[in-house]
Amino acid sequence: MNEKGNRCLQHYLSIYAVSQSLSSNAQALDECLHHFLDQRPSGKNLSAFDRAVGLTSAPFWWDVSAVQGAGLASLALSRVLHFDNAISVELLEHLAIHNPEPLRWAIRYSKLFERPDSPLWAYLRASLISPDWQIFFGVCDRLLDQLKPFDELIRQMEDQLKPLSLLELFSYLSILAYQELAGEGTDIPAGKQWEAYNRIILRKLQVCDEEHFHLSEVRLGESLQRHLSPLLFAGPDASAECRSILEALVVLVEATQERIDYEGSIDWFCFDPECRYQLRPGQPVIFNESNEGAAQWKRTERKSELLWLYWMNRAVQEYVDSGMADETIGSVEYHEANRVAFIKAIRSRLQLQQIYGLGEQLSLSDGAQVQLHHVLLASELTSVFFEQAFIQPFQRYFSETGVVVHALGQLALDGLRTMENRFPLTWSEAEEKVQRIKGWTVCTEYPNGDTESAKSILKFWTSDLKSLCQQLRQNPRMPAPRLYELPFYKLGRYSFQFPWLVAQQNNLTAAINNLRRVGARRGDLQMETRRVEQVLAEAFKRRGFSVEVGYTPPLMMEEDAGEVDLICHQDGILLLLEVKSGYLRSTRHEVWLHRTNTLRKAALQLRRKRAAIVDALMSDSGLRSRLGYDGQHPEADLHAWVVDTSIEFDEQIVDGFKVVSREVLEVVLRDEKALLRPLDQLDSAEKDSLFPDGFSAVRFTHVIESGELWRSLC
Repeated sequence: MNEKGNRCLQHYLSIYAVSQSLSSNAQALDECLHHFLDQRPSGKNLSAFDRAVGLTSAPFWWDVSAVQGAGLASLALSRVLHFDNAISVELLEHLAIHNPEPLRWAIRYSKLFERPDSPLWAYLRASLISPDWQIFFGVCDRLLDQLKPFDELIRQMEDQLKPLSLLELFSYLSILAYQELAGEGTDIPAGKQWEAYNRIILRKLQVCDEEHFHLSEVRLGESLQRHLSPLLFAGPDASAECRSILEALVVLVEATQERIDYEGSIDWFCFDPECRYQLRPGQPVIFNESNEGAAQWKRTERKSELLWLYWMNRAVQEYVDSGMADETIGSVEYHEANRVAFIKAIRSRLQLQQIYGLGEQLSLSDGAQVQLHHVLLASELTSVFFEQAFIQPFQRYFSETGVVVHALGQLALDGLRTMENRFPLTWSEAEEKVQRIKGWTVCTEYPNGDTESAKSILKFWTSDLKSLCQQLRQNPRMPAPRLYELPFYKLGRYSFQFPWLVAQQNNLTAAINNLRRVGARRGDLQMETRRVEQVLAEAFKRRGFSVEVGYTPPLMMEEDAGEVDLICHQDGILLLLEVKSGYLRSTRHEVWLHRTNTLRKAALQLRRKRAAIVDALMSDSGLRSRLGYDGQHPEADLHAWVVDTSIEFDEQIVDGFKVVSREVLEVVLRDEKALLRPLDQLDSAEKDSLFPDGFSAVRFTHVIESGELWRSLC
């Protein structure tokens, strides 16, 4: 062990010694593991490997009961197992014999079994011969074996399709996407199908030649004439080459989709605490111990549906109050669809401002600013345009012809007659795209629209494929934007879009994930996070709470509790809130990472802050005065919650602390349970009041902690 590793070791030993004197060995170990998982000790010269070596060199790993009782042992070991030489084989063998379950979960969390060339995995396979371990290895093998035929098929089809340019791949994928719209494909939902398309495009980007991004008008025309026109205009037998390519792409999409599905099974095995495994003839290798997880997931989906209704109802009310209900938006033909788009844009703006801390203006990386409402309205109106001008005519033509390419050909011919692009994918140069978007930025200041705003909107929603290609080559595991998150694709001097995607996508999810997942390092993020706290503080103040935002308690011994997001008080009830804001997660792995990183840290922070605030409420007269608190037992009066923008863990307990959805707080503080129902069912608003006897802090905390909002609804 080098000097850096030894520095880390000494840090963990000191934390363990202090904690051990105050609690059990298992709790002391968990305290050390929190430090490790939070990348402590910190320092520019210390790496994750140094910390892993220092941690696994500590003698407390040989304490069987401590490891067995530590809730974070498996999670910490999973981080260690990312390195092949950070843990000794002696310790591995000891854990395998005396703490097998924590080690097996560490292997599952780390997906070590997906690295068959790892010396660490090879050692475990060779040295552990007990029946329990052999069953575990057999299950891992079986899960990986399921991927092999699809990997081989994907490799074969990618080789066959290698001559296609990126543009040509887009063209053929769009044909397949319309087959799904016609009901000729599988029964897989559009979102799942897009996952396969996204995977195929990203893999193509990693091997693209530079010339793919030098797209001139001549090359664009030649490519379309060779690959798209024969399918759309020349009849069923016109191009054997094109049909062969399309057939190969069908196989690639299906194999990719199957692989993604099996990856989901592996994620189930790796990250679902209820997942059990077996090797029995005729029985599945993995299964759930109970239906609790599935029921919880279904409940979460139901909550999301109800909250969608909530924000739409609020948006409708704002739309009516604005006086726009009597105005015609756009052409008479498109008015109704445009009105729905306008309401959806209001919905998204409300949610982004109230829950995610966005302001009226959105700042871009180049310093330009654009109205948030215009950004959201542009995406909704684009969806309306593609639905009305592409999807509906296509479906009408398909009902007449029964052949996808014939319907697409008729749609394209309609466009040629009117000098409009109605191909399965659209393209235009940036200036032309800006002029189209400009009409959606009309406001009092710019009655004819604002060109600069239109440019900013286009930039906000654009993925530069050449830049993305370079980034993927440098880091193939980087979190790349999904198709719907940045639905304009810059290729050469052209901007491309997929009508089949934009017409169906959830524009709110696209905006949130564009800002919080793709744009996780934006300069405005810290300001938005602070605004989330301030907006929530104002909501509590309107209900009569005294609120302290950003209080920093005095330093307690060596542990700094840090800044406290919100402390609220009313009628002897104290609320300590740790606020977390993130993106919308779509996979089991993302949800697990949120639980083990963000929410674990939040619960740890709450534990430290609760102790510090209890002390401060007894010693800091200024804090007591500002909160109007005169109680003598703050530890009994205090309710500590993690407030999270996600909905997946609402009502759940994480490391001893209640997790509350920020949207739930919004509904309850405004007493708007009635809005969690369709617009035509809002008549019975009075009986839905959560505070029939008037608002009180006691009743409020009961509603939140009992989950009463969702009673009878899900």
